[in-house]
Amino acid sequence: MEVRPVQLGMADAFDRYVEARRGKISALKRLQEAIVPLSRFMGHLRVDQVDQRTWDRYAATRFRKPTVAKPDPDPVSPGTLRREFNVLRATMRRAWKDGFLPRPPEIEAPRDSAPRDRYLTKAEAKRLLDACTTEHVRTFMAIAIYTGARKGSILALTWDRVNWQTGMIDFQEPDKPITGKRRSIVPMTKALRREMETAQANANGCHVVQWHGKAVPTGLRWSFTKVCERAGLSWKPTPHHLKHSVASWFAMDRVPIDQAADWLATEPTTLRRVYRKFDPTYLRSIADDFELYWSIWTI
Repeated sequence: MEVRPVQLGMADAFDRYVEARRGKISALKRLQEAIVPLSRFMGHLRVDQVDQRTWDRYAATRFRKPTVAKPDPDPVSPGTLRREFNVLRATMRRAWKDGFLPRPPEIEAPRDSAPRDRYLTKAEAKRLLDACTTEHVRTFMAIAIYTGARKGSILALTWDRVNWQTGMIDFQEPDKPITGKRRSIVPMTKALRREMETAQANANGCHVVQWHGKAVPTGLRWSFTKVCERAGLSWKPTPHHLKHSVASWFAMDRVPIDQAADWLATEPTTLRRVYRKFDPTYLRSIADDFELYWSIWTI
């Protein structure tokens, strides 16, 4: 492959990568958000100047923005750092494929964080649902709690993909490519069907979760936080904790891995690795039979 003269700056490399992904991914805004701190730190460099030391310096200085509640510097979460690393690596690989680098980048990825253990109990989930004071937030909360679907899938759901005859909800958007984050087709529980019937009776638009007839594309961060406060929870879950909690409940209820994987649109290997520990019977037979036998020999 003919290598072009190395003149591409990182700021331009990030822009080129965003444009290359436009129309191919649904979470383009999230990609752009991840690029902001990266470009601020290394946007002035050329692509051939970014190496392991550059990344290590970036990771060591990556802190959350201070707030009134937390004025002291606080490192970003391992998940955030991993996401930004993946964006940097993909940008550099794009530059290599386009001939701006002689070889793919060799930068070591940050270590994965341990799987999260904190999940909502079913009682806490009911408190969250009861604490919803606006219809669109309650509809979102009910779908998330009863299906374990991702936030983006729920907010994009339209009424034409709710089949009242079969009782099924299809979260896959038509004409959108299927990515690694698969979307499921799941049946409505009896409780969810009641919630959905109420939502449809009051609907004045095509989206299931709507505000004054329009979709809610930017998420429900503020509303979700307020619901958690009204529910009086002792901790601060995020919308992703809802999916995590449903997966944990399935493990506790000993739902077969393949069925849970289809319901949650999650790889079976992930469920085994992360959630099998929540099954109270997992390894129990080994523990029950594990004894130390001492033989006392007398002369």
